[in-house]
Amino acid sequence: RERYDIACAPCHAGTGEGNGVIVQRGFPPPPPLSDKRIVDEPTSHYVDVIANGYGIMYAFPERVAPRDRWAIAAYIRALQRARSGSTADVPADQQAALK
Repeated sequence: RERYDIACAPCHAGTGEGNGVIVQRGFPPPPPLSDKRIVDEPTSHYVDVIANGYGIMYAFPERVAPRDRWAIAAYIRALQRARSGSTADVPADQQAALK
């Protein structure tokens, strides 16, 4: 999360929905990381995009070390899983805490 917050959240936002502070100041928004098209990509795709850029996204090879690219990719997967969850995924004995 730390590396994602530093390198990605300014555009992608902490939630991955694409409305980060840079976008709020007029930069074109990236698609939400929860879009099916993006979720369906292999994890290595995210690592490649961080290193080489994609569309209008800048490349970050000097700013994000290879090990950190993989950590960010894993965090993106965690964000995606969190977005796809529902209250039915919460154990029954803990669902009352959601209300």
